[in-house]
Amino acid sequence: MKDELNLEYRYFPHAADTRIAVQQLIQAADDTVPHLMFCGGFHSSMSGNKATEIHKLCQRKSWNYTRFDYRGHGASDGSLDKLTLHDWLDDTLAVLDACQGPTLVIGSSMGAWLACLAALRRPESVSALLLLAAAPDFLQELIEPSLGATEQWDLQQGKTIELPNNYAEPHPVTQELLESGKSLSLLNSDDIGTLHCPVRLLHGTGDHDVPYTLSVRLMEKLANPKATLTLLNHVDHRVSDAHSIDQIVKLISELVDQCSSQAI
Repeated sequence: MKDELNLEYRYFPHAADTRIAVQQLIQAADDTVPHLMFCGGFHSSMSGNKATEIHKLCQRKSWNYTRFDYRGHGASDGSLDKLTLHDWLDDTLAVLDACQGPTLVIGSSMGAWLACLAALRRPESVSALLLLAAAPDFLQELIEPSLGATEQWDLQQGKTIELPNNYAEPHPVTQELLESGKSLSLLNSDDIGTLHCPVRLLHGTGDHDVPYTLSVRLMEKLANPKATLTLLNHVDHRVSDAHSIDQIVKLISELVDQCSSQAI
């Protein structure tokens, strides 16, 4: 047993020439304890506050935990302007496949979109989903409508444009990235209705980056009548203040208990 989270650079078959940064906390060598996996947002990294607080929770509970950076993000190799949602879904699936036993997948922002896509493709591997400030279809719902005529023209000519970001460097956006979002849409597809694992959503009403209505629309697509959406008043997109972290911990505990009772 160990309670340290070690950074590893791994090569996966789908991206054999590119290192993907993965950190794992393995406190049991089998699937007798819950395994949590964190999927970060667009242009974010696994070193953020939410991912770190979940690590602390797993340490206290003696649970296993995995977090990682998509290619082009954080400590992983790759250039953002040459990658698409398909690439980050492949990264998510590769890391999920390397986890031990059924996994509670926690997705933040874009990571919530990818977590849902991963659960649809690996239903036997995902025990439950916790979706934080979910941003399904944000490329079409939020980014495309914000583009001016010049930006649209530049994209059509194969150029990369950069969009302002309130939290980090500007986001590079390509036409290929936007097209990948269309092909992996959740809100314009009935696929998400086939997902039957436990789901909890958490979103702030003060989120000016991704409106909470996207979480509402996503939940309405779910077939599971026990899926719930919790709204936090005036909380922004990061959902990382102390009260939000308390709510995240509460929802994780609920999902772990629910999955444990179903396994008996």
